[in-house]
Amino acid sequence: MRFQVVGVLLTGLLLTAGCTFLSEPESHADEHSVQSDVRMTLTSSKAEYTRQDQIALSIGLTNTGRTDCTVGRVSEGTVTIVSFLRDGVPVAPALTNGSYINGFADFLSANLVPLRPGASLSVPWTSEGGTSVEDRRALRTSSLDNFDEAALAFWAVDVPGKYELSARYVHPLLPAAAPAGNPCLASGEAASVAFTVTGG
Repeated sequence: MRFQVVGVLLTGLLLTAGCTFLSEPESHADEHSVQSDVRMTLTSSKAEYTRQDQIALSIGLTNTGRTDCTVGRVSEGTVTIVSFLRDGVPVAPALTNGSYINGFADFLSANLVPLRPGASLSVPWTSEGGTSVEDRRALRTSSLDNFDEAALAFWAVDVPGKYELSARYVHPLLPAAAPAGNPCLASGEAASVAFTVTGG
């Protein structure tokens, strides 16, 4: 597996329903770096899943700038959800923290890869079953917190309905000691994808 989460802390669990989405804070690149935009797309492996299926999405990243830049080759720490609807109703995430071996910043740094102008990268983003705080099938997003841990959000996808998801790419906000590299900055436009979950 790409990561090892050692002991997800159940403290900090928060469920919110019927309100605006809880989304993770976007990171900002070094003001002195040479900016190079990255365009994000979202696609689903199929239009319809059953409740027992794994939701398989793909994050497409394309360097639309004129210089080489780095992107995350994993969904961890690089995706922030703008909106997530099921049958037009907001889906609220369950929130918790997770610890990575050697720290989350080290994991994110190790998964930065260069992307040449015009080049594209496909990053898998799949739902997880039995790993979220509620033991529900969910899509996971994460961001680096002040304690070198992952602030985790689990977005449940196990209830039948039509799901509409919009998200943005964000370059991981890493400590100053992180390996140097020109980060690809998001173009600012959210990518969207829709899929349906049936009772199966």
